[in-house]
Amino acid sequence: MANYRKYTDADFARFEPKTSAYSQNAARKIVEMPPFEQAKKPQMELVRRKKKTVQQAQKEMRAGAWQTAKILVISLCLLSMFAGLLYSRLRVDELTREIDAATADLSYAQAETVRLNMQLDAMISLEKVENYAKNDLGMTKVEGYQIEYIDLSGADSVSVSGQKSVKPTGETTLTEKLLEYLKAE
Repeated sequence: MANYRKYTDADFARFEPKTSAYSQNAARKIVEMPPFEQAKKPQMELVRRKKKTVQQAQKEMRAGAWQTAKILVISLCLLSMFAGLLYSRLRVDELTREIDAATADLSYAQAETVRLNMQLDAMISLEKVENYAKNDLGMTKVEGYQIEYIDLSGADSVSVSGQKSVKPTGETTLTEKLLEYLKAE
């Protein structure tokens, strides 16, 4: 390669117009750069490959097949992962749509419940029940003399009416049988 001077070493005076004073100035010496050398063309050589043996060719074929198999397995793994991801996203979207539909149904049912409760409250007002009891069933309001009070402040006791007894005769309870057995010994 040719030696190139740095940009600062170049003399740009050669691009100025040449005058007689310029050429006589001893302070400026024009150094001409040598012409670029023509790049030598490299000699072309014919390279011949060595012939491979059958074993080397088989070994290279096996290595190529193994590399192809690895690429296929990795591609299948990536493809299956992509398919799984796509399926999961589709399933999430489907479930989201179902949830939205169920939420809409729930809000509709809640609104219907409120409406029916208000309708029921309007139908069963105290005034309507009172009118129905008086007019349709012929009922009247309770008077003070119709009320009967029961006193439950007394002691608890059992009273048997008529000829009935509390315990049938001839039958003994389990505790009575056990006491008789213990007394017999």
